[in-house]
Amino acid sequence: MKIVGMVPRFDDCDDVIKRYCRKNFKAPCSIELIYVPFVLFRYRIELTSLFGRRKTEKGIFLVDSLQGIPVNIKKNTKFVLKDEGLRGQFDGLLGPALIDSTDLIKDEKTITVSIKWQDVAEEQILPAALDEKAAIKAGKNLLMYDIMKLTGGLRYRRVDVVPEPQTQTLYYPYWLIYYRDKKNNMRFDVLDALSGQKEGGQIIRSVKIGLVEKQKSSQNVNIEKGASEN
Repeated sequence: MKIVGMVPRFDDCDDVIKRYCRKNFKAPCSIELIYVPFVLFRYRIELTSLFGRRKTEKGIFLVDSLQGIPVNIKKNTKFVLKDEGLRGQFDGLLGPALIDSTDLIKDEKTITVSIKWQDVAEEQILPAALDEKAAIKAGKNLLMYDIMKLTGGLRYRRVDVVPEPQTQTLYYPYWLIYYRDKKNNMRFDVLDALSGQKEGGQIIRSVKIGLVEKQKSSQNVNIEKGASEN
């Protein structure tokens, strides 16, 4: 299946397992690379203070298509399109964050993310549980909640998060590392295939939701196939 996805920075199974084992004592049973659907969009935050002063912030955002969990893209992130045909899809979305692959980035703090068309086995792709509008709405609500927590509810009279209309589905790579717990139950940890960091909380929940949705889809296909054969 062909997808537009972020290119894993950690793409070697053995290296990922070595990295994983350095930080814990779990013995991996198996490992797989999966892709989680996200919606990429630009937004602006309009803040109105108690005295009527207005402030506007702009940014690029990702929300997953499973729960609508927002992931803010840091300002020091730069994107490289490995396929020139993608430029029309990302010019308006990424703007100044989009650079040519020939550009040299000397700043060690800069995060470079490559995007390209990828042929991925269907088994590696988690299906979306939310359409784009529902995912963005959920992400917007969570973002507003986080803003109010960070800024303090008494500082602003009004906070508006305004998504811009252009969107793009973009697949994010994660490693699932399976292991058995003390009761011999199969569990898994989630590692970000771009940063190599172990994930927790809502990302793990999203992956679990995606795996359940995938299982449901597989069962429905088998039922439909059996019905057609009969």
